[in-house]
Amino acid sequence: MSANNPSGTEPNATNTPSAEDRGHLPKQSRSRMPMYAAIVVIVIVVVGIVGAGAALGWFSKASSGNCPAGRGQTIDAAGSSLAQPLMTLWANQYTCGQLSYNSVGSGAGVTDLTQKTIDFGASDAPLSSTQVSVLPAGTTVLTLPELVAGVAIIYDVSGVAKGLNLSGSVLAGIYLGQITTWNNPAITALNPGAKLPSANITVVERADSSGTTFVYTSWLSLENSTWKSKVSSGTSVTWPVGIKESGSLGVAGTVKSDPNSIGYVDLAYAVTNGLAYGAIGNPAGQFILPNETNTAAAAAQAGSLPAANAEAGWDSVSLLNEPGSTTYPIATFSYVMVYSDLGAAYGSSESHAHAQGVVAFLWWAVTTGQTYSTGLSYVPLPANVVASDETAINGVLYNGQALTSH
Repeated sequence: MSANNPSGTEPNATNTPSAEDRGHLPKQSRSRMPMYAAIVVIVIVVVGIVGAGAALGWFSKASSGNCPAGRGQTIDAAGSSLAQPLMTLWANQYTCGQLSYNSVGSGAGVTDLTQKTIDFGASDAPLSSTQVSVLPAGTTVLTLPELVAGVAIIYDVSGVAKGLNLSGSVLAGIYLGQITTWNNPAITALNPGAKLPSANITVVERADSSGTTFVYTSWLSLENSTWKSKVSSGTSVTWPVGIKESGSLGVAGTVKSDPNSIGYVDLAYAVTNGLAYGAIGNPAGQFILPNETNTAAAAAQAGSLPAANAEAGWDSVSLLNEPGSTTYPIATFSYVMVYSDLGAAYGSSESHAHAQGVVAFLWWAVTTGQTYSTGLSYVPLPANVVASDETAINGVLYNGQALTSH
């Protein structure tokens, strides 16, 4: 599995060593070359992350200290572009091995996991019943929340700064093609005093199978009955209007370069790229700009979660429209998916040492790794979710034998 060069597509975490260096036989090879509209945005993302990281000391790796068994392994992962900035930072901070992450979108990450070409997949949408049905026979996949994020509605409208008030009904109207200009009465009514142009709205959406799309369309389905009946929700939907771009960087790049455009990305991309983003109406009738505090308020409402190995129940987990006057309404978990028995799933291509390395990284990610969330506008997992993840990770096996996670 090869890692892409950061100057070409969304930045990967590391260059992928040989199979001998990884300590396990190569899994099936794959090649993906997702193309994005604005290369300059990639540079801005990388510079933003590096600049922030340098200021906070992120990129000076500490001593490895006491690493668990499986030290020095390379872990190959792919999926969610929403999680990519944090995955990149984790790769630079994890000292007991190497993470190679390919940001190909949530749907592709699940496909790669199903095809057993990676060690874990990352998705902002839990496995659907269809995805569960095509998993390799005799395998079970664990679902582990890895981070909490807010989905920001980004735009580029001349003279309009961050904080434009936007409701679910207005956004559904825009993405349905019913609201086509920025000075539409439905928008001006929410923004008295704002000088909104008569320009046509350029609608931007994801072309690939996307967990961010799943979150956004699920929220629109809660907000607007017409959207729910005509489009509904999913990682891929039939968009009524708009320009389709691959990956969060593709959406961010097009919005940044096309005047009078609108799109949706994780808050980390909006902040890093200096994009304006809207204040979204919540169930309490307040318009809320996404930030770590009000996204954390949504995560605090999570309650108990299904068992990690459950094939049903995860599709009902949601942080959308949680109560509270200051709670951001478009919040979400992002997940990693990993086979419950790595030896049984991958067979002779998986060594015991490599399996140890995988579970050691997952343990680090949901514990120490959470401390890096806030610097990128993510939210650390609530304590009860961390405890649930720890239980699940401790149960990952190698041919029926327990592994050492920490």
